Amino acid sequence: MAKATFDTLATARKLAESGLEAAQAEAVTEAIRAAVTEGVATKSDLETLRADLTWRMVLVVGALLALATAVDRLLG
Repeated sequence: MAKATFDTLATARKLAESGLEAAQAEAVTEAIRAAVTEGVATKSDLETLRADLTWRMVLVVGALLALATAVDRLLG
């Protein structure tokens, strides 16, 4: 998974300027960075998922066609 960009230095400075102590500003900034940037899917991740889902759909359609053929032969 990719990492989204997040300017931690600017965020920590802004929090410190608003009255938070530097250590608190850094801790809050790190918590925000972790929440925002972790687990972001890349284009490659999405393409891999798309390919996997496409193959699963092909298999399901094939299974449905086989089932329909079997039912037709049993009833026909």
